[in-house]
Amino acid sequence: MSIELELRDVARNYGSAVAVAGVSLQVSKGELVALLGPSGCGKTTTLRIVAGFVKPTRGSVHLSGREITNLSPHKRDTGMVFQSYALFPHLSAAENIAFGLKRRGVSRTEIGDRVERMLALLKLEGLGARRPSELSGGQQQRVAVGRALVINPAVVLLDEPFSNLDAQLREGTRIELRRIQQELGLTVLFVTHDQAEAMSISDRVAIMNHGRIEQLDSPRNVYTRPATRFIASFVGKANILEGRLVSRSSQGALYDCEGLRLLARESGDGSDGALVLRPELIRIQRPGPPLAAFNMVTGVVSGVSYSGPVAQLEVSILGDRRLNVEGSGALPLDFPPGSHVALDWKADDLVVCTR
Repeated sequence: MSIELELRDVARNYGSAVAVAGVSLQVSKGELVALLGPSGCGKTTTLRIVAGFVKPTRGSVHLSGREITNLSPHKRDTGMVFQSYALFPHLSAAENIAFGLKRRGVSRTEIGDRVERMLALLKLEGLGARRPSELSGGQQQRVAVGRALVINPAVVLLDEPFSNLDAQLREGTRIELRRIQQELGLTVLFVTHDQAEAMSISDRVAIMNHGRIEQLDSPRNVYTRPATRFIASFVGKANILEGRLVSRSSQGALYDCEGLRLLARESGDGSDGALVLRPELIRIQRPGPPLAAFNMVTGVVSGVSYSGPVAQLEVSILGDRRLNVEGSGALPLDFPPGSHVALDWKADDLVVCTR
């Protein structure tokens, strides 16, 4: 698959402050890649460098095999969807979508045809004459997407496009965007701080922290095999235990976590580190005879969080230490606060992070 967008060691400083510390990234044609991270991690600055609104302190940006680092935004073959949508309030939905085509000198007949096709694709038929103030938030968002797509850009850039929508509308809209992206074979670079958005619609996710990409991988691998302890704590929920490597054998790597002996299938780079265990991978049951020498611990349920189909239990182990367990909403009925329980998990489910 050909590379459509490439960033080579892109950095941006503002005086002594480092916004982007050196990002290298390749996005293949037809791929949707999300830049995910906390506020201030550099994801939006990176996107704006690609768009041409910010010039990098160093590094280069390449689109379709051509360097565009110093090109102005309107000379780049990109379509941008802003967080605020940035629709022209005095123009209709159809006129907003047509804006980029008019600037490119496309004929009136072709503009009409392409705008009508875009309205149909976005399920906005019959709404082309309405102004933004007469549209719902979701409809405005789709108009903004249509304005970016109608010019057939090499890359579509999305800057937190769903942040102004309520939760239910946001979920439906991102599913619709994914459908359109796949149907048209669009190449998309997508900035978000919402983990659910990034994980549910992306082909790959770039986790950013302190201006750098700490891991670029499939959503599944980012969650199940986080490269760093920051990623483990940032993406989803995790139990993180500091461990000291004791030994390695054919069974795996044995770690001592302040008296708790844990077996991991992989040993990272063979040194001490953080051991990551996702709450939903822990089995909970009534105490009984130990079944294994490792990865078993007894405790007492000290807290319960219930949210319909899913429940989370906090289990006190080894005095003041805690493990979080996640399962079906029936868990609190079977294991109410004060219950004595036994926890166990597989060595394959324990991930070692050394950074």
